[in-house]
Amino acid sequence: MKIGDKINIWKNKPFDKETINKITELEKNEEELNERFHSDLEFGTGGIRGLMGIGTNRINKYTISKFTQGIANYLNNTLKKESKTIIIAYDNRRNSKFFSDEVAKVFSANNFNVLIFDDVRPTPLLSFSIRYFNADSGIMITASHNPPEYNGYKVYNSFGGQIVPPDDIKISESIKKLSFNQIKWDNKKSKVKIINDNFDKIYFKKIISNSVLEKSNRQNIKIVYSSLHGTGIKSVPPLLKKAGYKDINLVENQCFIDDNFLNTNSSNPEDKSAFDKTINLADKINGEIIITTDPDADRLGVGVRDSKRDWVLLNGNQLMILLFSFLIEKKEFKKEEFFVSTTLVSSPLFEKIAKKNKIECKICQTGFKWIADIIEKEKDKKFLCGGEESFGFLYGDIVRDKDAASTSLLFCDMFSFLKLKGETVINYLNDIYKNYGFYYDKLFTITKEGTKGISEIKKQIEFLRLNPPKKIASINISKIDDYKKGLSYLKTGKINKLNLPKTNLIIYYLEDNSRISVRPSGTEPKIKFYINLYSKFNETFDLNEESKKLEIKVNQIIKHFN
Repeated sequence: MKIGDKINIWKNKPFDKETINKITELEKNEEELNERFHSDLEFGTGGIRGLMGIGTNRINKYTISKFTQGIANYLNNTLKKESKTIIIAYDNRRNSKFFSDEVAKVFSANNFNVLIFDDVRPTPLLSFSIRYFNADSGIMITASHNPPEYNGYKVYNSFGGQIVPPDDIKISESIKKLSFNQIKWDNKKSKVKIINDNFDKIYFKKIISNSVLEKSNRQNIKIVYSSLHGTGIKSVPPLLKKAGYKDINLVENQCFIDDNFLNTNSSNPEDKSAFDKTINLADKINGEIIITTDPDADRLGVGVRDSKRDWVLLNGNQLMILLFSFLIEKKEFKKEEFFVSTTLVSSPLFEKIAKKNKIECKICQTGFKWIADIIEKEKDKKFLCGGEESFGFLYGDIVRDKDAASTSLLFCDMFSFLKLKGETVINYLNDIYKNYGFYYDKLFTITKEGTKGISEIKKQIEFLRLNPPKKIASINISKIDDYKKGLSYLKTGKINKLNLPKTNLIIYYLEDNSRISVRPSGTEPKIKFYINLYSKFNETFDLNEESKKLEIKVNQIIKHFN
């Protein structure tokens, strides 16, 4: 459909007068109008995410309601039962409450029983609630760690994980068949029920019952926490307190709900700047652990002190190998009955730890939804834990998504356990490197905004695919895995088939056991480069010095691709 035809649709019913007036105003700026209507918002990685505003390429009442109608149609066509239940939660973002109400209207109009939380809640609580109430699906209104001007939602299946193929593809097809006039908005209030904060206590109790450290063994730890204005304030502090940790110090001016993220440099724990205020407070009160969570509280960032009392901010890979190693050491379990899981772009060290300890490790595509999918499919075995490099971790299967609250408890328990033995997290990490080898992990991204940017990202990825290098940073490439083609190219010329579903990912394996993975982001206008540089740990190994050496190599790799 031409842009002009799309715009004309938005000048008539069902669009309200306010929207029509805004369209008229936008027509004075042709470039901006084209940016908003050049394409339709795509149903992508487990849902939708985008800038808020008027237009087919924006998150607004009409686009979000159209998506919801498409999901309702799909579920009504596939679920062979009369009574269907959907659960809706929302975070602290602009318009999240408004969007949640609109989603509830559409689902109730389509004869769904709707359970909606009474206030902002973390994403993991939604995942837990789907399983607890035996719901058919769930919607989380959030844009995760994106900037304040973004919103969207994640779609969950009946077992509490984000949707995966073929459901996402079929939902997308259902949405594309719809016109805005086909959206049902006649709200059936009798179909909508509220979930209050009493339910949160059930979630906390379940997590604590699954923990590996007895309450009596938990040490007095001075914890500094920031929710970065997000929903983590609803889960992390109350869970830690119920578990027995009392000395929890909040960064007060970041621990109230705010849709503008007023007092933060970043709402993403992956950014070092997100820790500025937690570090300041921790230095004032002699804190031992610093913790931050993203807006919907599924991602966890942590920091600890080294031997010089300087703060070390652990990356996602370090966090998951620490917690995995702790579970192996502390949890009593039959290894042959359990499995773990991680993603293609996460540190190879996680799989190495699993193999050495004779625990099955299942590698999946990028995104925690694939770990959740494996948990559901592998019911003949028990799930121990899973992690991904983007600050996501899950212990146990009561939730089917990464969970910052339960992970924060597990991390504090690990810290407490080590403190009792007179050890530190950094020493524990060094011991892991000594036993399994050291990987220096770095995420490098190239951002390309707007319509032009989307096209440039596609071109750059295809260029890399069609022009494979033989060396990167003067190191020979031993193998290239192209997951879009489903093929593995060896240096010898041999070509093997890959056994995972196709996805737009290229992985370069270097002869020194290092690895570089390249993919377009599924949620942001970025190309992501995941760099895992390998180094053997020996008696003369110095972590800081080795990291400095490898950082030089990282810069050479970035220069190669930039």
